[in-house]
Amino acid sequence: MDDLSMSPDEIDDFLSGPHTGQLATNGPTIRPLWYHWDGKAFWIISGPWAKLYERVQKDPRVAFCVDVGDFDTGIVKQVIANGSVTLHEYDVERARRLLYRYLGPDEDAWSDAPDDYRGYLRDGGPPGAVFLHMEPTKLTALNFSYARTRA
Repeated sequence: MDDLSMSPDEIDDFLSGPHTGQLATNGPTIRPLWYHWDGKAFWIISGPWAKLYERVQKDPRVAFCVDVGDFDTGIVKQVIANGSVTLHEYDVERARRLLYRYLGPDEDAWSDAPDDYRGYLRDGGPPGAVFLHMEPTKLTALNFSYARTRA
């Protein structure tokens, strides 16, 4: 079998796509999340309104999985990261980069979303908002993609 590992450039390209990631904390619990990948670490918005915020303060060890399985195109990729989360001050510009990735650059259109995400960019963000930062201590990235044939 061919080597299924992804190169660092392939990892960055994949993680730069608008995929959701699933974060698992000790408990275990798992939740889908939007994230920003800066080439070295994952950044996730959280705050006192979220159980995740409380959980990672009690035990910062997490596993994070970003995957796609598109069986129409044959694209099947996964990145699994393990590490510990640290809390960082909320950064509106980092939040903007994260939200643009998922919602696009037209901030006025964000008001049509179930949550008016524009509040994440106003007045320093939501009260108590922080960024969770996880620089992986272990990262596994695999590409199981295949050429899709039509019957």
